[in-house]
Amino acid sequence: MGPESGSQQPCALMPRVFLQVQLKSQEAQSLQQQLDYYLGHLQQYVGTYQEQVAACQQQTSETEALHSQLLQQTQLTNQLQQQEACGKAVANLARQKLQETQECLEAASQQNQPLQAQLSLIALPGEGTGDCPEEEERAPGGSGDC
Repeated sequence: MGPESGSQQPCALMPRVFLQVQLKSQEAQSLQQQLDYYLGHLQQYVGTYQEQVAACQQQTSETEALHSQLLQQTQLTNQLQQQEACGKAVANLARQKLQETQECLEAASQQNQPLQAQLSLIALPGEGTGDCPEEEERAPGGSGDC
């Protein structure tokens, strides 16, 4: 067990160290594969997240545009309602004036009926030439000029 046994020990340690190195190398390789696997999944998640963020931003932009259109349509609707109310007021006023005018015309027509009756009595046929009944009444045997 002298010098020869001392020289055998390092040789006997060598395979054990070599095995340990090999095991550590395999373990490191396995960890690297796991890291690559998880990194790939993480990159997929990041890509999906970025797509979702872009979609969310687009939806926000579209929502703002729709909100703006809604405000414009609401303002136009309010303007149309105001114009309609104003138009109705003008139409009502015109209807009232028309009704008043019709009432005045009816009253004037009723006032004219006795006058027309008097006029028809004045201009009875058989009296004078019928050309100027007023002249004939004032001046019997008149000139006949109206």
